[in-house]
Amino acid sequence: MLTAFLPLLCHSRKNREEDTLPVKGQENWFLHRFSPAEDLKTAWPEAGREDNFWISPETLAFQVNQPQGLETEAIVLFNKQDDRQVLLTTQTFYFNAAGQVSNSAKGDTSNYDFRRRLLTPFSFKVLCLGQFLTSGPFAQDGLHRLSSSEAADLLPAVAATLTACNPSYVAVLIKDLYPLTDPVTQELQTKKFHLLPADPVMELHLEKNWETMDDYLASLTSKYRVRYRRARSKFAGISRRRLSSRDVAFWRDRMYELYRSTSAGADFNAANLTPAYFPWLARVRSQKKKWTLEAALIPDGQFTLAEPPLPEAGDNLLFGYFNAEGEMIGFTSAIPNGSVMHAHYLGMENSYKHSHHLYHNMLFDLLEDAIAGGFNKLDYGRTALEIKSSIGAVAVDYACLIMARPRLINWLIPFFTSAVYKAPEWTARNPFRQ
Repeated sequence: MLTAFLPLLCHSRKNREEDTLPVKGQENWFLHRFSPAEDLKTAWPEAGREDNFWISPETLAFQVNQPQGLETEAIVLFNKQDDRQVLLTTQTFYFNAAGQVSNSAKGDTSNYDFRRRLLTPFSFKVLCLGQFLTSGPFAQDGLHRLSSSEAADLLPAVAATLTACNPSYVAVLIKDLYPLTDPVTQELQTKKFHLLPADPVMELHLEKNWETMDDYLASLTSKYRVRYRRARSKFAGISRRRLSSRDVAFWRDRMYELYRSTSAGADFNAANLTPAYFPWLARVRSQKKKWTLEAALIPDGQFTLAEPPLPEAGDNLLFGYFNAEGEMIGFTSAIPNGSVMHAHYLGMENSYKHSHHLYHNMLFDLLEDAIAGGFNKLDYGRTALEIKSSIGAVAVDYACLIMARPRLINWLIPFFTSAVYKAPEWTARNPFRQ
């Protein structure tokens, strides 16, 4: 396996050999770092999973070249003895409790809680193994080939290898690589990683007999069918249409404004999308559980978005919502990923959220898209847990674990966590007939 990376070591970039490193304390394990998009285009291995969107070379190249408030790096781990390999994504972000966690997210603690006030002036550089642009275990491939004990040893060793190259990291976060109840999660906690409170991911499994929205409605109790019809009746005067690349070029600033307005109310934000993200979303195509990403190559070998001529609307999953005057009052986006459809970023004019049940209708529209697209699962992501459960989504917990490199800070993490974020209490609903 090591020989597979020899062409990369001969690349013209300086110090290229430094991109392949032995993993600290792990015999036979090496890691190779892919940063330039050219590397990803020529040598990134093919993933062994169908739902590979988030670890595809096209997606990673975009994230590398267009950082959405996050520095992204693609990593291949390989064992030179038995040829096993693991694909990982790392992202670097700066954590600031005052700027990234809403004041309401701290739960019932006092506004004058000195623990939170102590953290306010500080910003911490964090290395994340995982991705912030998606929820769940989609930012890796190959971890299933490792035993629990091997994974619990290897992941911290990978983090130690990477942070040794950049001592400015204060902490390491392992995000969503394993379910909360997985043995690896338990073993990592014995290695001084702390489990962080996190909302569950809301997943809706689509029944095989749901060929239309009427089939879904037939599976609901009468109470929830009435709620569906009430929400739809409030939608009068609002139109929804797929957005082409040309549409996005026109509406991009408005979409960014709506996104910023909506994301400002989130409990936690690490990613900070730029306007360049929306044209990219328009080029992600869905084809009955398949996806394609239209990309162009600029002369220096980096992936970029093709400029004119812009294609017309096809089968992407980017939709705009417009009032009777033709003004955009919201948008939704989704990512097709194998048999999974990920509900992605959205934005809305807050006044329409209540008057027209806009958010509720957006969730129903995403479900209708997932059924029409032949997907097996709709990933609604985190947030708005109760309303998503009322549509049929169930909570699935994935582990977010953190370890600070300074021992004293790591020891203090449990003391500060409850002052920064408290998972909300909510009631799970079941809309389906037994």
